[in-house]
Amino acid sequence: MASWIDIFSFLTITSLFVGTILGVVLIAKRLSAAAQNTKESLQNKGISISDKGVSIKTSKRFDRENYVDATQRGVIKVLDASNFHPGSMDGSQHNIKSQSSSNLLSTDGAAHDETKFGIRRTHSGANK
Repeated sequence: MASWIDIFSFLTITSLFVGTILGVVLIAKRLSAAAQNTKESLQNKGISISDKGVSIKTSKRFDRENYVDATQRGVIKVLDASNFHPGSMDGSQHNIKSQSSSNLLSTDGAAHDETKFGIRRTHSGANK
């Protein structure tokens, strides 16, 4: 025969399980209601969410000409933001030679410069 402690333990554990299940069900219902309210408020603003995706209601229609114009504006913005400017290739900026103040003069007072692979080297000219 079961004592009163066994009955009390059984009722306590059963009520904990039932309470946990009811709590999960109530939280799921509240989350579902909040999601539904958000969906309805977005639909009132013109955004429709379905299982197929999201669609946005606009009052404007874009035809091919508007699409091409917008694409050209984007390309021009990218070109303006880039470092390479095709119109500035006059060569004046690229032909500046580096001046070195550390040219060593040889015993006869003449210096000999040799450029290899973009590196400027100074030689005395004695072995040339």
